[in-house]
Amino acid sequence: MTLENKEKVKKIGVWLLVIFLFVTHVFIRSAAHAEGTDSWKQIHAKTGDCSISFPSMPKLIQQALNVTEEGDKLTYDIYLAPLDEKALCLLLVAVYPFPLKNGHELAGIEGLLNGIVGHHPENKLVFAKMIDHKGIPAVDFLVQAPLSYFRGKALMKGNKLYLIGMEGKKGELNEEAFLKFAKSFSLTP
Repeated sequence: MTLENKEKVKKIGVWLLVIFLFVTHVFIRSAAHAEGTDSWKQIHAKTGDCSISFPSMPKLIQQALNVTEEGDKLTYDIYLAPLDEKALCLLLVAVYPFPLKNGHELAGIEGLLNGIVGHHPENKLVFAKMIDHKGIPAVDFLVQAPLSYFRGKALMKGNKLYLIGMEGKKGELNEEAFLKFAKSFSLTP
């Protein structure tokens, strides 16, 4: 596979992730909000390389998409859990069929962020800043639409993209809860 084809696969994969996140949100939000939030629950991702604490036991959605004619697949797991019926917490772990070259990870994250912002014409990027997540470059961001927000942190290591996010009604962002959620994320060695 040529470098040009790999870049196309990456772009297609990012857009498919954004579309799937939106569709998942529409179908899962009402079911997820029906559950209570007792105490935060730590989970270990099925990929075995990270853990995070959710406000309640998350639901898992798994998907695999063919991204090349050769059968290369983009796989991803999305973990979803409600936060006090005001927000939805999510962890997305996307596994690309090949690792990106060092230095291209930020381009992958930028593509994801552009896909989230570009998903709806009224979405606005409130802020995006580069941060360090335990030695790995990451992007901390907030996107707002007229009726909702998406608060997130994204990082990429090797062939895996991690998106930690919280979505809810505009004006009801609980930054303290988001920070607790985001800080609980860790990559396992």
